[in-house]
Amino acid sequence: MKTRLLLALFSTALSGLGSPLQLRAEEAPQAVSPAALTPEDVRSDFVFLYRTLREAHFDLYAHRSRSDYDAFYRTLLAATKEPMDAAAVAILFQKFVAYGRIGHARIDAPVAAFVAYVRGGGTFLPLFLRVDEGRVVLTETADSEGRLRAGTEILAIDDVPVDDLLERLSAYVSAERPYMAHAQMEASFPALFWIEHGNLPMVTVTARRDGRIVSAPVRALTLAERAAIRTKFPVPKPPVDFATREYRPLADGIAYLRPGPFFNIEQPADGAAPSYEASSFRAFIDDSFHKILASGATDLLIDLRGNPGGDNSFSDPMVAWFADRPFRFASSFMLKASAATKADYARQRAAGAPIDAGFRRQMDEEGRQPNGTRYRYDLPMVPPRAEPRFHGHVWILVDRHSYSNAASVAALVQDYGFGTILGEETADVASNYASVQHFTLPRTGIVVTYPKSHFIRPNGKDEIVGVRPDVPIGRPAVTADGDTVLDEALRIIGQAPGSARR
Repeated sequence: MKTRLLLALFSTALSGLGSPLQLRAEEAPQAVSPAALTPEDVRSDFVFLYRTLREAHFDLYAHRSRSDYDAFYRTLLAATKEPMDAAAVAILFQKFVAYGRIGHARIDAPVAAFVAYVRGGGTFLPLFLRVDEGRVVLTETADSEGRLRAGTEILAIDDVPVDDLLERLSAYVSAERPYMAHAQMEASFPALFWIEHGNLPMVTVTARRDGRIVSAPVRALTLAERAAIRTKFPVPKPPVDFATREYRPLADGIAYLRPGPFFNIEQPADGAAPSYEASSFRAFIDDSFHKILASGATDLLIDLRGNPGGDNSFSDPMVAWFADRPFRFASSFMLKASAATKADYARQRAAGAPIDAGFRRQMDEEGRQPNGTRYRYDLPMVPPRAEPRFHGHVWILVDRHSYSNAASVAALVQDYGFGTILGEETADVASNYASVQHFTLPRTGIVVTYPKSHFIRPNGKDEIVGVRPDVPIGRPAVTADGDTVLDEALRIIGQAPGSARR
């Protein structure tokens, strides 16, 4: 399966601009031409977009009825009466794709327009927010005077209640539920606000500070001006670069492993997709487990926080090091055949990039299936690794930003009883529409991502919920210094009864 990275629609761009997430993108945003497009061009591509999504998406109507989607399509199509620049078209089409409430269906092109605008000297409103139990708080100081510091609760922007604003901006975010949309907005809010409102020079923010309601202006800034505010009012940086891989022994018989993304970060991505050549990843995992065994560790903490996901051809060999019986990431894995998927497979083959044997088998099976067919794809059981392997207790640490295959790994470990899940519920759902492919709109050149599969987690529950931890760990305050979540996880492990640590 190719459970590619599931990030916020815009978090890739803003992580590159220094957002709090600092997540790496699996797929580079696709640029769009600035040239104006005729209404005929836009409508032609809109027709092509909807038709191809119906044909190739595993189930476009999983969360929206066909009648609702048709009505939304007609409304947007009827509004395309004037020439539009390509960025506006991409935004319109993303809003249409996001209407289906499926995270793996999206158009990344709008991010390229925002990044190009900002990197070209444009200004944006430095409002970085997060939603915690119904409260919306700033994660960075938003003004040069420091009236709206990190941690301040936001109530309204230009007199629009912030909850109403979040709901409105969610229309541009591909997400199964509000919790997932809000998680993605943590890096993307300035871009989403720009998409909805354009280049506003200033807004008035209503906030709650020290128990008092205050209003303060927030001015649009360039990247350099924003950097100056961050220097003047620093916020503790994330203690870990979650895009990297690390093993280290800790005290009291505990080993720490951060596998990083489940795709090849050592080899640059080629085109729309990253490399899934796994030899360097497997070498890192094997070396780490050999060191874990040599250390005599009784507990292994695997850190999947901030993990964008990737492919189970990477994660399965890791799980095999501690699994005590054969496993697979899904109890059911269904695919849908289509002309678009066959064409994307042909593109990948022509590119000459390495293709692992499991994915090649999936490609071959696609070629044998008539277009439009939904078919069950048998996933082989993965055996535990031959001895020696790790027999201690495994603890998986997740957060709301453990996306895609990272969430699947946590679900697998939980459902098979291979370990204990710590942290907070993942925003990404554990049974999902995934295995993304791409097609390109002929007039605009906009690249569309869609899911061709539906899988159900090992326990057989097909629900719109994430992986819920066995032992919850609360989210630290915005201004917390150090890795308080890891500290709490280690405290929990250290206090676990002996039987729970074997």
